[in-house]
Amino acid sequence: MDILAILNRIKIYNEKKGSWDMAEFSRYEAYILLNQTKPLWLSHIDLSGMDLRGVNLEKATLFGSDLHGVDLRGANMVEANLGGANLQGANLVGADLRKAHIRGADLRGADLREANLAEADLVEANLTNTNLIDANLGGVDLTNANLTDANLAGANAPDYRLLRAKSLAGTIMPSGELHDQWSSTPHSERP
Repeated sequence: MDILAILNRIKIYNEKKGSWDMAEFSRYEAYILLNQTKPLWLSHIDLSGMDLRGVNLEKATLFGSDLHGVDLRGANMVEANLGGANLQGANLVGADLRKAHIRGADLRGADLREANLAEADLVEANLTNTNLIDANLGGVDLTNANLTDANLAGANAPDYRLLRAKSLAGTIMPSGELHDQWSSTPHSERP
């Protein structure tokens, strides 16, 4: 599929109508969009189910976008803004999400095996049933994140960071052990 066909499948949220509308780009507009020196600004768009393997979205803004079921294997998303985005069931295997802003995003059922999330902001993110096997979570902020039934086997994730999560019920910890209760450490006592 050529890039113009992909861009013309994008849906943009129309605040006046309160609905999603199909975007229409000319070849020139697509060229300008993809060859600008500034990072892409694609907030509140619908890219659900698209194949975006290996795409370069470094520093891109996808705030509040619908990315459920999208294939982003091996994507470069360093310092991308995915705050509030819907990434349910997304395939992010091996994606580079270092220093990404993923605050409040919905990642339920996403596959983040071997993803690099070093220093990412996952505050209040929903990571229920997420596959994080062998992921790099060094320096990640998981404050009030929901890690219910997540699989962290082999992940680089210090316990003190994991204990900031709202829920670890049913989570497979990096050691491979099952954590079967809610995090009970009060915020004021957390490191």
